[in-house]
Amino acid sequence: MDRIINRQTTWYVINIKARRNQIPQHYVEAWSLINERDPLIELPKTTNRFASIKTMSLSQQCDNDRIPHYIETKLVAYTLVDPENFYNRRTREDTTIDWNTDIAANKKESELIFIPSVHKLVVKKSSEITINYILAYLRGALNSIEPEGFDVDLVKDRETLDLILRAHALISIDAHISFSNHGHTDGFQAIFEEKMRETNPNSFDIKINGTQENPLHKEEDSLVETVVNLSEHNGSVKAVVKRTENSKTEVIDTEFHPFILKIPYILNDICSTIYNELRTRYANNNNDD
Repeated sequence: MDRIINRQTTWYVINIKARRNQIPQHYVEAWSLINERDPLIELPKTTNRFASIKTMSLSQQCDNDRIPHYIETKLVAYTLVDPENFYNRRTREDTTIDWNTDIAANKKESELIFIPSVHKLVVKKSSEITINYILAYLRGALNSIEPEGFDVDLVKDRETLDLILRAHALISIDAHISFSNHGHTDGFQAIFEEKMRETNPNSFDIKINGTQENPLHKEEDSLVETVVNLSEHNGSVKAVVKRTENSKTEVIDTEFHPFILKIPYILNDICSTIYNELRTRYANNNNDD
């Protein structure tokens, strides 16, 4: 009998994309290499703060192509201590101590659940390690085993993107987009994606300016709609808009509006629940991402 736990949890969703060989087995192999090599990744804007793998386990259940349903990873962040840089605050003297350099301080842990079949990873919104540090770890670790081989993007809130597209006036957009997977779109967006892939960019930055008197055109299948839609899974957009005719201009930056996945209850275990939820959301339109 299934066991149901009525407890809501909230999660960030991260899109992980291989730039080459975009098949689930490639993602499984990449995760195995990260576990094997365990790269030590320095976290940005910190002093001696690093992250690495604590544990990793693969689901015993597999898809039809023998891809594990999920890969559960415990990430640990900590401060590496310099034994020659201690200070005695009582005597006000510098000091050196006999310190095992394998011992780290200020440890924090986070659980990451990766679903290879849809190349999506989730981390709890209440994670001990901040989402920006987790993104930095993933980018550093994946690209250490395969240089310039992966893009890592936080999935953005769809309602915020629609707010940009529905605004009374769109004054400007400043977008940073990564391109990897082949899309299933048609019309201008399909042509745009294909032409961008032909140039083989690591990323694509576009800034389009209008004015309040002459705002940008954002009709269906336009350049503006294409860029905004691509940013949902593949980057970010900063837009200046007027929501209504009489409102003031405001800036909407999707970096501050990530998609939050709400899991209302746990069915049997959290990893299987996440797997089923992400498969339902993304398996049938995986090529969008």
